[in-house]
Amino acid sequence: MGSEFGSQNTENKKIQIKSIKAAAEVPEKTPVKVIIIGGGACGMAVATKVRRQSNFEITVLSRDSHTAYSHCGIPFVLGREIESFERLVVKPSDFFKKNRINVQLNSEVREIDLASKAVRTRDGTYPFDKLVIATGSLPLVPRKSQANILPYGVFTLRSLADGILFGKALEKAEKVCIIGGGTIGVECAAALAKRKIGTVLVTRSKNLLSRQLDPDMAAIVREHLEALGVEIISGEPVVFPEEFRKEKTVRVGDRQVQADLVLLASGAKPETGLARDAGIEIGTAGGIIVNEKLQVKAGAGFLPHVYAGGECAEVTDLITGKHRLSQLGTTARRMADVIGDNITGTEATFGPLADPWVAVIGSLQFGGVGLSTGEAERQGIKVVTGFSRGRTRASYYPGRKDLYIKLIFRDNCLAGAQLAGGEGVKERIDALSLAVRKKATVQELLDLETCYAPPVSMLVDPLYPAVKAAFKNMQKKGD
Repeated sequence: MGSEFGSQNTENKKIQIKSIKAAAEVPEKTPVKVIIIGGGACGMAVATKVRRQSNFEITVLSRDSHTAYSHCGIPFVLGREIESFERLVVKPSDFFKKNRINVQLNSEVREIDLASKAVRTRDGTYPFDKLVIATGSLPLVPRKSQANILPYGVFTLRSLADGILFGKALEKAEKVCIIGGGTIGVECAAALAKRKIGTVLVTRSKNLLSRQLDPDMAAIVREHLEALGVEIISGEPVVFPEEFRKEKTVRVGDRQVQADLVLLASGAKPETGLARDAGIEIGTAGGIIVNEKLQVKAGAGFLPHVYAGGECAEVTDLITGKHRLSQLGTTARRMADVIGDNITGTEATFGPLADPWVAVIGSLQFGGVGLSTGEAERQGIKVVTGFSRGRTRASYYPGRKDLYIKLIFRDNCLAGAQLAGGEGVKERIDALSLAVRKKATVQELLDLETCYAPPVSMLVDPLYPAVKAAFKNMQKKGD
């Protein structure tokens, strides 16, 4: 009996040894390689999402010198509401090392080779199983010269490094000319005025924020900026200051504007050169064409292993159904979630956008959602509006502030809204964003119940008179 047991034990050992040898001969499965081009809001969010949901090998290639920072915070560092640019870094480099995300800064991708599934930089070649293009935008520089280097004293704010450089230059500046009347332009103008730096804001449009706000609402922003001490020149052509180092002037129409520095905030364009050169299709709005899974299109159809997101990709407008761009950090973050899910095997889709947004200059908050009357006119869409001016608190309560609300209706349904005031703007835009998405009718908004307490509202919320005004205008037009 002991002999049988010993024989069985020896046989078991032989089987174990064979199993170990067989296991050693089976090659380990190669991890999925994910390459992300761009270390901005979309790119880094994709990286962290994929890491949470997988054991994939992740590499981020970024031409930037910093990563995981808030670009939207730059004007507030310039205005000294935030103490330093370092405070804008959301996650330090150690975070990515600990999470096995290989971040290569100052690394410019020169080519995407879809056939061999690899991207190339100056320093090497990176093969991929999944590719994410999140290259963002480039500043729109209004110059005839094709030179890549800006003249001395002329700045952009594409990156945190740009903000740091401009911030240092401001230490010795007495007067600055800002070219561009969009969100970044007006935020920076308010920031510099707060520091008592002479500021001239120049826009070729007749109104500030012409792509976002209607003229009546933009006038409120302009009035506030001028009260802060900003000189505004609108509706005049600007000649790019190629010889700024020598002349220290900017030609605006027939005027010569003296300045120590120039900040270009005249807009941005999607950075799609790499994608275009790789044969990836670019849409009519100038961004990369993507489907609802945010996969790119090349050749006969959409590629299941290549994605694009953030400012370089086109989105679908909720109201018009047409393709356009979205340059909001919130959009980039939502796109990153969808891309991360699809890469790791959880199917997700990205739908049309209403793009709610908000900005702050000094003590004024303003923003909007959905369609503006200007865009409606350009698209040939008939709309009806309602406007109201109210207060943010009860009339007898200290600290009450003005609040302006403009509502835009299409076919009896809310299609857009614009607000400006001293407080309470963000919360109302969020609520109106939901109303736009749900196609709330004017009658449903008339029936809307709102809450009240003297420190935070009037008894009748300022939203109600705006809805009522729109309803009356519809009746006048016979809608």
